[in-house]
Amino acid sequence: MKDLWRKLNSASAGDHATDHAAAIEALFVTNIAGIAQADCRRGRFTRVNARLCAMLGRSEQELMTLGLSDMQHPEEAGRVMPDFIKAMAETGHWEGEVRHVLPDGGDMWALISATVTARDEDGAPLRSIGIIIDVTEERRTYEKAREYAEALRLGQTVGRIGTVRRDLVNGVILIEPGMREIMALPEGDGPITTKEWLERIIPEDRRHVAEEMRRAYETNAAGISLDYRTRCPRTGKLRYIELRARYQFGSDGKAVFSTGVAIDVTERKEAEQRLAHAAHHDSLTDLPNRTLFRRRLDAALARGRRGVGFALLCLDLDRFKVVNDTLGHPVGDRLLLAASERLKAELRETDTLARLGGDEFAIIQSFLLEPQEAAALARRLIESLSQPFIIDGQHVVVGVSIGIALAPQDASESEGLLSAADLALYRAKSDGRGIWRYFEPAMNQRMHERRQLELDLRRALISDQLELYYQPIVDVASRRVKSFEALLRWDHPQRGQLSPDLFVPLAEEIGLIVPLGDWVLRKACMEAAGWPEEIGVAVNFSAVQFQSRPLAPQIASALQESGLRPDRFEVEITESVLIKDKEATLATLRALKALGVRIAMDDFGTGYSSLSYLQTFPFDKVKIDRSFTCNLDQSRKSNAIVKAVVSLCDGLDMAVLAEGVETEAQLEALRREGCSQAQGFLFSRPVAAQELPELLQRLNQTPAITIAAE
Repeated sequence: MKDLWRKLNSASAGDHATDHAAAIEALFVTNIAGIAQADCRRGRFTRVNARLCAMLGRSEQELMTLGLSDMQHPEEAGRVMPDFIKAMAETGHWEGEVRHVLPDGGDMWALISATVTARDEDGAPLRSIGIIIDVTEERRTYEKAREYAEALRLGQTVGRIGTVRRDLVNGVILIEPGMREIMALPEGDGPITTKEWLERIIPEDRRHVAEEMRRAYETNAAGISLDYRTRCPRTGKLRYIELRARYQFGSDGKAVFSTGVAIDVTERKEAEQRLAHAAHHDSLTDLPNRTLFRRRLDAALARGRRGVGFALLCLDLDRFKVVNDTLGHPVGDRLLLAASERLKAELRETDTLARLGGDEFAIIQSFLLEPQEAAALARRLIESLSQPFIIDGQHVVVGVSIGIALAPQDASESEGLLSAADLALYRAKSDGRGIWRYFEPAMNQRMHERRQLELDLRRALISDQLELYYQPIVDVASRRVKSFEALLRWDHPQRGQLSPDLFVPLAEEIGLIVPLGDWVLRKACMEAAGWPEEIGVAVNFSAVQFQSRPLAPQIASALQESGLRPDRFEVEITESVLIKDKEATLATLRALKALGVRIAMDDFGTGYSSLSYLQTFPFDKVKIDRSFTCNLDQSRKSNAIVKAVVSLCDGLDMAVLAEGVETEAQLEALRREGCSQAQGFLFSRPVAAQELPELLQRLNQTPAITIAAE
């Protein structure tokens, strides 16, 4: 959190307001923490990032309609807000932990740091920005530790106490009756021999106690302190005893009696053990946590330096976030418990399984003889976790991706080995998930390049390196341009022009896709507003954009700013958008239709292609994927599919556009099947905005196709 504020403050101290704006923008695209701007007078959010939406389990639209205190736990509201308002007014800054209620009824603890960014002429706060970090796991551990600490305090005050008197001359001990069972001694009030007393002490402690007694006697010590364990003969339970005694000496200077107190400190010792356990184990799964795991990893590396190899496996559950978001955190927690049990079932006692946080696990596979043993374990884990889980009567399907690093060959210290396993895990997830990968040295270079690309992309968004290219969409019958599809390009200072395939997936991963998509939307509308009135523009929207903020107001704002008529704007979405949340997506699409914009389904035929989508969702157009178009003049099956789609859409009053048209033969086949629109290299590659007038003149002067009579 300090690093985030440092970046903002350093920008604020600069000479240019743009530096400060850029710093705020950088905060909003971070995936490290939740970020929110608020109207201090109204007590409402004015802007939130995707990370905060995910943390609170609510859409951006929901958060905008809620007050700052609406999501707080009822027990928190009276405590937090007065302190918050007072601090913001007086010092301009507030920091504290706040307990929130999630939509599924669960709790989320957040560490919030808020700062005033603007005041009115009277000095009252107008606007503020806050950084929000989820500390729920840490809070659970703290609460458990607090319970154990309270148990420890009680144990210290309620431990049972009894007097003990030992006759060193006759070798007998007198003990209060109430302490005899605790000390595992026979009932009665008679004396017992020192030997009998020692035999009641567990073997692991007995020798040490006898040695301490001998040493104290031989050195004429003034007293003795003994800590030992006995086992209750009735219950078999271990009891912890502290014995403190003072010696009485005879005329020869030797001890003849000792008088002391024996204290049963079992409850205190057990509380201490629970406290130590909580500090080193995950509160949900009871697996070793990151702290204990690092200790065991360091120990394994020390053995590795003596020639004992091992493997480090880093694991991520695939699709866990979807389960958590759709079925709720309680189901997610039970899934993590069930997954940890399956993982443990595949391991040996000498191996270590830890939960590092969220859906991240790690395994130390000890005493590795061959690298293939790690691969064999990874395959077993993938097979086990790919089987459905039954959680609350529901079938839940996830998977796991695994990265493997070998010690000592891949790294000789813990940070390096964890980094290597993480890189291998990243490669496994990039290659399709549900698989494992070994670490390779080349991964370091690829990760460095990726991190550099991420930094470059953040700069590109605020430094005019991005540009829109446009590809014409033509009417098949007249061959005239009806609209252009906006396609994002990045003019990288060192690498030249980059295709979106290289950086859009990265933008989605690091939380930049929303500001990037907003830039594309506004730029496309502004440029299209200068085109001839009959020509429209199509912009593609991802599933992330649909889920992160209300899309209809965003598009309405862009249309109003640019002056572009709504009927000249087309929203393109793929089937992946429809799968996520059908009800929410349907509501968004209806809101867009109410604006007057057009809606197209992109890449039809490459996903599930459920016909129910065409019936349920208000599409104006269907775009047939290029994989069908490219075989039109060679494959009867492709022709049949195109013909069927055209016929279906004709009955639903939807236009059909064929992508990837490259030859006259393909265009003729489309015309013959009744396809109304086409797009592809036959007409033009994507071109920059300044080239559009020349392209329009060339294409719209092309003679119209003569439609043959049937």
